[in-house]
Amino acid sequence: MKKIILILSMLLIFMVGCTTNTYQNINSREFNELLSDEEVFVIDVHIPEQEHIEGTDAIIPYNEIENYATSLPKDKNTKIAVYCRSGSMSAESSQKLIDLGYKNVFNLEGGRNAYVAEFEQ
Repeated sequence: MKKIILILSMLLIFMVGCTTNTYQNINSREFNELLSDEEVFVIDVHIPEQEHIEGTDAIIPYNEIENYATSLPKDKNTKIAVYCRSGSMSAESSQKLIDLGYKNVFNLEGGRNAYVAEFEQ
């Protein structure tokens, strides 16, 4: 009986692990590569509003993602690149997008500050 419970528990853990979707943290170079893909939807979530990275498709406050559902892509498989000033607001927003069912969410680690330091000096 203990073996059956152990096997069922391991199977359940495996199934949950396979179905859990999380966002992916990416660095400035990876983010820059994403920007070259016309299919990627780019969101600046920083508040207060800041100067945006070229190619930004939407400006949505990080704490209001759910309220802007009509501004987001209808296709939940769309690649979405998210950034803020330093990376903390975008991490929170990226998780909210995952919770809304989006499958391909990328968070810019270090935010716009890191991107500007590398590409706009």
